[in-house]
Amino acid sequence: MKVLIVIAKKPKHRFLVTLHSDWLVREVKDLIKNNRHSQAMVSALFKGRFEREVKGNELPGLEADLILSEKTASWDHTTKA
Repeated sequence: MKVLIVIAKKPKHRFLVTLHSDWLVREVKDLIKNNRHSQAMVSALFKGRFEREVKGNELPGLEADLILSEKTASWDHTTKA
């Protein structure tokens, strides 16, 4: 599962991470379900496989299963600009 993690600082930082195991996907989903988005971000970043940093101009057409920020989670297949 591919996750786009958005850290809302000026400027925003965006990281594409792959959750490579079923147990990690379950862990992140459970944390989101319990409104623990920040902890879900930490788990994904440290336990998942870092793909790359994503720049703003790369967002249109970028494929991700989950867009995760400190306060929200959005299940999506492609991101919008």
